[in-house]
Amino acid sequence: QGLLLRPAIPSAELFGVESTYGPRANFKIALRELPEDGRFRVTVTAAKYNDGLLLDPKTTAMSPSEQSITTRETKTLKTVTISKAGIYQVDVDLADETEPKSKEPLPKNAKKKAVKPNDVTLTLGDRSFSGTASQHGFLVVRLPAGDLKVSSSRQTDSVAFTPLPESHDLTQKFLAFEKRSPRVGVHMGFRRDCGSTLAPVGSPQNVTSEQFTKFVFEGAIRNYPNPEVEKDNVNYLAGVREIGVRSEYTDGRDMPRLLIQSVEFEGPLLETWPPPSHRNIFPESEKDARSIIRSFASRAFRRPITSHEEAALLKVFEKSSQSGNSFRESIQDVLQVVLTSPQFLFLTENSRTPDGEPLNEYELASKLSYFLWNGPPDATTMKLAAEGKLRERLDAEVTRLIADRRFSLFVNEFASQWLSLDKFQVLEPDRNHFPKLTRDARTQLRQEPVLFLQHLLRHNLPTKNLIESDFVLANEVTAGYYDLKSDSGFDFVPMRHERPDLGGLLSQAAILAGLSDGRESNPVKRGAWLARKIVAEPPDDPPPNVPALQEANKNLSLRERLEQHRNQKGCAQCHAKIDPWGVPFEEFDAGGRWKTTKVDARSTLPDKKDVSGFTELRRYLANDRIDQVAFSVLKHLATYATGRNLSYHEQAYLRQHGPKLKADGYRMQDMIRFVVQSPLFLEK
Repeated sequence: QGLLLRPAIPSAELFGVESTYGPRANFKIALRELPEDGRFRVTVTAAKYNDGLLLDPKTTAMSPSEQSITTRETKTLKTVTISKAGIYQVDVDLADETEPKSKEPLPKNAKKKAVKPNDVTLTLGDRSFSGTASQHGFLVVRLPAGDLKVSSSRQTDSVAFTPLPESHDLTQKFLAFEKRSPRVGVHMGFRRDCGSTLAPVGSPQNVTSEQFTKFVFEGAIRNYPNPEVEKDNVNYLAGVREIGVRSEYTDGRDMPRLLIQSVEFEGPLLETWPPPSHRNIFPESEKDARSIIRSFASRAFRRPITSHEEAALLKVFEKSSQSGNSFRESIQDVLQVVLTSPQFLFLTENSRTPDGEPLNEYELASKLSYFLWNGPPDATTMKLAAEGKLRERLDAEVTRLIADRRFSLFVNEFASQWLSLDKFQVLEPDRNHFPKLTRDARTQLRQEPVLFLQHLLRHNLPTKNLIESDFVLANEVTAGYYDLKSDSGFDFVPMRHERPDLGGLLSQAAILAGLSDGRESNPVKRGAWLARKIVAEPPDDPPPNVPALQEANKNLSLRERLEQHRNQKGCAQCHAKIDPWGVPFEEFDAGGRWKTTKVDARSTLPDKKDVSGFTELRRYLANDRIDQVAFSVLKHLATYATGRNLSYHEQAYLRQHGPKLKADGYRMQDMIRFVVQSPLFLEK
């Protein structure tokens, strides 16, 4: 039928082992050659296996009952009759396999040499289940009524089938198991001396059907690790291309196995010829150089080109043609000039005077698109600009851009810069103290603040949710990290948590762990981050050559170490604006999880407010200081939108007019509209 895969084992993340450079794959296909360029497609034909739940080795066998069905010696094929369809516990009693098996009596004081327990495979009809030989309570499985062929890979004394009532704990556990689905993932890369370098192709896909289905994964081969770096490696395996296929691991809960029937690779892909990228420049039968140049340059410059620009580009074409180049080669020379010009590489805003002037429609189109999409304006925005209607329809255009999938490009970059998520990406956690903070878990945790912010913006929720929310956005991996349970696979979905340590940005592991050294929590880093990013009351930059907190005497308590650090020359004034914000975060460890031991997290904040710990700090920010939190959000949005630091007068504008949004709760999407409609954005 195919290859059965259990969820892949998480990476060990140790140097010199198989998973040093990337995730371990369930299986890999090695190929000497693949295309060097172009797009490719990997098609995996897979199904969800009609599986059974292997029981914990400590599970005891069911006591025999009138409903139990037992068969003997199942190393050879046997047939049993299941009288009623339902959920059954299957118990295996292996025959005593000892050595030697001679009929001669054993010498006095001699001991039987027991065979070391190993795997045993039980076949029920056309399904196979493998477990350890020490399991007596072996399996819970759904069986149809009728004759069932049974065999075992090892000699058994008996195999017993006992129906389980609906109320039984194992029945409920099996029903939850049955509802779960495996997820197939494809990874591309190459073989190194000590393992594989693999990168995921797209996102894992949910396999819900027991019928074989094709799952397609596409990418550009140059975006994946390639063996060029191994050209001089004498190891004959180094540089071999690999396609890895995984049944993806999420939170460690049991799930049905993934059945793989086939894996196909296609590439380089050319759906049509000439490809769309070529036809966008050279329309069919188009031989008018002026028209081609004008169309391409206008799209590149994000505005109609001037007659002077058109004449200069045509001169490049003519000079290239006169030198003997073909029509297309001459056009190519012009395109190179266009793509290296300042008009393409920069967002240019031309002013006539030193005073503020309104952006023209095309300048506004580019500024708006690069703000909310991190890319050039599309045809719709350009059409509004050409008609002179963009400014009057600005609010509707903001709504359209936010609803588009390209809005995620803005959220990812803005969240990364605003929340300093790069600190989490370079973190090297102590794996002995934080075993759950694996490479795969960190990849998912890194997405949590980004997708949480995107959820607030797309649904226009109040800014208060940034600080204190009754839900988290989680998938199975991140929920498992916080000791929650989700059934969403790798999809992030809102979840109610009802816990004091969760909700909002301030309790997210990617932020808190990134503001540590991977071994010990750091109230100074966390306090400075909150002061700068959340309440926009940044402390002064530290003086040079100040030793880090961890260099102090670690035998002292946290408060004693902070006091010792502050007593150094030039430190006290700065730390008075930092430490009070950071001390309440001591209730979280260096991995960003709530500490199980009681911690003294009392603090007197810079504005003289006393808080007893993190929960009270969060409540204070979400209520009494929400105006300052909203100002911080507006400040960082406006800085990102304009691509520069704000002047004193611009910050004063935000402080003066921003509170107009308070009556409606400082809603997140409204904050973007406020920035776009402000003189900071509309003027140059």
